Amino acid sequence: MSTTSQHKNEVRVRAAPSPTGRVHVGTLRTFLYDYLLAKKYNGSNILRVEDTDEKRKVVRGTEAIIEVMKLFGIDYDEGPHVGGDYGPYIQTERKSLYNKYAEELVSKGHAYHCFCAEERLQKLRDSQIEAKKPPGYDRKCRSISPEDAAEMKKAGKPYVIRLKVPLEGTTVFHDEVLGDVKFKNSNVIDPILLKSDGLPTYHLAVVVDDFLMKITHVLRGLEWLPSAPIHKLLYEYFEWDMPKFVHLSLILNPDGKGKLSKRKGALPAVSYLRKGYLPEAMNNYFALIGWAPRPNEANEDDVYTMAELIERFDIDRLHKQPGRFDPKKFDAISGKHIRRLDSKELVEKVLYWAKNYVLTEFITDGIDEMPEWEGDIKNKVKRYLPLWEADLDFFEKALSLVHERLIYFSEIPELLAYLYNKTLVWTDNDWKLQDHSKAEVASALGGMLEVFGQLYITEKVSHEKWESAIRGYADKIGWKHGEVFMALRSAVTGKLQSPPLFESFEILGWEKTKKHIEDAIRWLRS
Repeated sequence: MSTTSQHKNEVRVRAAPSPTGRVHVGTLRTFLYDYLLAKKYNGSNILRVEDTDEKRKVVRGTEAIIEVMKLFGIDYDEGPHVGGDYGPYIQTERKSLYNKYAEELVSKGHAYHCFCAEERLQKLRDSQIEAKKPPGYDRKCRSISPEDAAEMKKAGKPYVIRLKVPLEGTTVFHDEVLGDVKFKNSNVIDPILLKSDGLPTYHLAVVVDDFLMKITHVLRGLEWLPSAPIHKLLYEYFEWDMPKFVHLSLILNPDGKGKLSKRKGALPAVSYLRKGYLPEAMNNYFALIGWAPRPNEANEDDVYTMAELIERFDIDRLHKQPGRFDPKKFDAISGKHIRRLDSKELVEKVLYWAKNYVLTEFITDGIDEMPEWEGDIKNKVKRYLPLWEADLDFFEKALSLVHERLIYFSEIPELLAYLYNKTLVWTDNDWKLQDHSKAEVASALGGMLEVFGQLYITEKVSHEKWESAIRGYADKIGWKHGEVFMALRSAVTGKLQSPPLFESFEILGWEKTKKHIEDAIRWLRS
């Protein structure tokens, strides 16, 4: 179902994360869809932090969430960091609200006080599991009279408040993407609404907060669908209008099996930025996992700016079926975004990445230990950034060598190392030595030095003249043309694969090129 123009001034969506760890790409996608919908219809995007799970909450988790969303250009009209008319926007600061609503349900006969001790509940679960039955509450306290419950409360006996789910029939829940979904009430076992410490569970808090904050559209992951009948019943019992619900399709692992996970290579959102993916490329790609624009609005290359995503986004284009995280397509879209940059924009973006994503410490870095590969990128950037900044014209020329093949920026230090290192370091793996010995390669390079020495007497050497000289020399010594090119590539760049060789000669200049070749000859003869 599409969001129509009549909603233009009333759309209110919310991101409702828990501050329990790093923000991952599934969460990022949900927050992105919230943002796109709000912006499209000139609505409000709200950040509400659901921090009632004290055991899993991490220090500065809320600040880390806000930081990550800012990095991806997702801003909020209301939230703990910007205020608003419906605050506070952190659930533990709203604690006094929930008891009132839970007791209201009790007074209406839709909920009840449960005094079962944890020890009893654990024994119940153990016996159910042993009997190979689904674990769940047996509704022991459902029959306690209000008078008896009041006496037990007065005596100070700990309790929780549970929802009274109908024992028979079905609850029909409407989703804007999935349509009507039916749930057997017998499968929904009286969930806890208010815990013994006075804090709400997700079920009560999310419904109360969405109502009080006037949320019109709830976008959340498909994994929350089992909670849908509970929330539908709560809205009915409170006699409140429900917002429109949109359960988003799962993002699957690259092999198409299971929800995208760290174990199968998924990274936290900030780690992708550290690796050098542009945030706009990430927004672009992850928006397309689970959504597509209308065919007449689609860009042929699948590349979209944020403005284009906002213009094209709508609920009725969301997919029912799960989408697979495809690393190849992700890289392809990333490369296309990079190639859209002109040479000066590329320099600016790379320097910004180095200073603000790699060398900057984020709040989220304090949540989990930084993986080794991120530390390696940091060390390389520390080494090369001063050299890049020392001569920006040279850096711009150097980047031009790799612009067309870049996927992410962390490739740059290694790709351009030969342009900045005075001395290269080789291993046997950096040479193709199957058909020729090291001595033969050294001798061939020595001959090439003589050829180039004569060629570079002139002020300007054309690509055609340079290539003709190499091919002519290969014919003279009886080598295949590719073998000579490969030997030169290894000598000048230190790698079997590198940016274009002639252009590398031009940027390095003959003297630096000559030194690399001479060093290579000495290494081969050592």
